[in-house]
Amino acid sequence: MKKFMIYVIMMAAVLCFAGCGSGKKTGEADQKKSEETAEAAAQDEQKGGDETEAAGWSREGFYTDENDNMVTITWMDDTDETGWYVGCMLGEDPMEDSWGGFLKEEGNTLHGALPSSGDGEDLTVTISEEGEDGIQLALDGGETYHFTLMDDMGEANIIVTISTEGMGNIDYAEGEEAPEIDTEYPYQSAQINLEEPTTHTFVAWPQAGNVFVKWTKNGEDFSTDAQITVLLDESADFVAVFEEDADWQNPVMNFVGEYQCDRAHATVQCFGNDEALITIEWAGSAAELARWDITGRLDPETLTIEYTGCTKSHVVYNENGDVESQEPEYEDGTGTIVFNDDGSFTWHEDQSETGEDMVFEWLEFEAQ
Repeated sequence: MKKFMIYVIMMAAVLCFAGCGSGKKTGEADQKKSEETAEAAAQDEQKGGDETEAAGWSREGFYTDENDNMVTITWMDDTDETGWYVGCMLGEDPMEDSWGGFLKEEGNTLHGALPSSGDGEDLTVTISEEGEDGIQLALDGGETYHFTLMDDMGEANIIVTISTEGMGNIDYAEGEEAPEIDTEYPYQSAQINLEEPTTHTFVAWPQAGNVFVKWTKNGEDFSTDAQITVLLDESADFVAVFEEDADWQNPVMNFVGEYQCDRAHATVQCFGNDEALITIEWAGSAAELARWDITGRLDPETLTIEYTGCTKSHVVYNENGDVESQEPEYEDGTGTIVFNDDGSFTWHEDQSETGEDMVFEWLEFEAQ
């Protein structure tokens, strides 16, 4: 269910971006589509009902298969582009294994390339009708998926929304047990549709530098407990309210400064409420150096930063001391930085050719 909710929220955002000011087939678009369909039917009848003549695409909605893969097909009417918008998730991670875009009608199929929502390659797909209300999605040179319309969700008599005000996250689960918090993809909003009254448990937790204040229900104060168990027997809007923590200090503040290790120099700065921005430069000569740009969140208990997405660049300076070129060597570096009790920090770079850790000593500031 959570996977479906994340997908729905994500696809809603994608659809809003792709079709700002758009919607279902209405007005002129609806009339145009009807005229095209009628014209195709007339041509088909005139040609004696030739089965090779396509009647055009007509199916839309949410579709799923036995492995919880999902496809949504929506008619979009936009000033820039009008047509069938298709979003699909083929995998476990709705943020990485998702694709979306407009597909062209080719006869009674939809065909074309769907751009990835993450770092994956585009998919070229052909979607055709299957059975009374299902669809088949075929990857060019790859697998074929079979989907059925999600028509068994029932009629919602009770609609409950949960959302946030301020910088924080929420989660929920049916029953009286606390939900299993997803720290990687937390909710800031969700909608619960029920056919009959059901007990749910909500939990709220703040982002770094903020504190939880209260839950409200339909705009009225409801509870100051971060975790609440509620019988949802009527439609309602629950909001978790957060405020900035006036006493908060980025824990990296204790380690801000300049550090040195042999010919390598490092600068540690605060970034956001609980992250660090670390730049390490290792001079190869007076005119060139290697530079690592690192961002990561500090664990206050272990004083460790486990980082990803580090960029290593080769920087060349001209005779005036200005940067002449800066070419990235890689942009997906990983490693750890551990701040030690003696004021130094130890840097381990996973991509290091030597595999040795480097210890950087803090440089005491000298007033001019």
